[in-house]
Amino acid sequence: MAGVRVRLLAIALAALTACTPAAPPAPTTATAVGAQATFIVANNAGLVALDAQCRPLGNIAALPAQSVPATPSLSPARDRIAFALTLPPSRATGFGSDIYEVKLDGTGLRPLVEHEAENVFYASPRYDPLGNAIYVHKRGAVIRSGQYVGNTDEIVRVDLATGQRKVIATDASDPTVSPDGKLMVYVHLKDHLPDGLRVISLPDGGDARPFLRTRDTFIYVQTPRFSPTGADVVFSGSGRQTSAMPGGRLAHLGLPSELFVAAADGSKLTTLGPTGDEAIPAWSPKGDRIAYVGTGAFTIVSVADQKTTVCAQGEQFFFGDPVWVKG
Repeated sequence: MAGVRVRLLAIALAALTACTPAAPPAPTTATAVGAQATFIVANNAGLVALDAQCRPLGNIAALPAQSVPATPSLSPARDRIAFALTLPPSRATGFGSDIYEVKLDGTGLRPLVEHEAENVFYASPRYDPLGNAIYVHKRGAVIRSGQYVGNTDEIVRVDLATGQRKVIATDASDPTVSPDGKLMVYVHLKDHLPDGLRVISLPDGGDARPFLRTRDTFIYVQTPRFSPTGADVVFSGSGRQTSAMPGGRLAHLGLPSELFVAAADGSKLTTLGPTGDEAIPAWSPKGDRIAYVGTGAFTIVSVADQKTTVCAQGEQFFFGDPVWVKG
């Protein structure tokens, strides 16, 4: 899932930096490419802007050295993005990941949520539609007698004015917030593995219940995303099983995954087709198309007819978390 990907990238980064304390973040350098971007992709090259033909324009901002961004989210005003950022370990809080924000013009880089202890990782930021709070996935390592024994996974609401933090869901990751700010769909975890999608009421996290009202189950699900209209939720899933499809499809860990679109009330489910691997979907601003990165391609799918277009190919598109800015 997206949170796991952040953690794996962070571990690789730690090996490269050999636990060298982090230097102060570099000043943000404003660039013109963010204002021109149709898409922004977070990967190990930075926050890369793409034009409408998926051609790289450059990084929208200068991030600190040896940092890795992931799981970006566009603000309600569509003028900035929040994203997870893994930095080299600091002397004060050790190794982990934070939530940063930057304007699309490359200015205003700042931390919104900083990890408070060793092996605490923040990821998957999602803005409240009013812009006064942000929801994040927090993963913390559990250490007993010096040994790693597992993780705690929570979704935390952070008030952007006061910094106050409140846990609204446990055993939870990959949140998405409805455009009206009333609902959140997230991946429920059991024994640290995906156990289906759930939905809760916001802002307090009450009335937790399974999201899907169909008889579908999945071996693996990740990255639910509300459409811009709030009418649908897209997610990546594998190992689908239904009463009409006993045994389900072969999936996950080298076997095909698919993108699925569900009605916002969980009552209807359709597939957009296979993606080859788990995908992080990004809705177009009009909600008529979905983009994703994987298997060496930047792919766009039409929701109405499932028509698939490969917008670009190359080694820069094997991994990446996209945001669809305009178009």
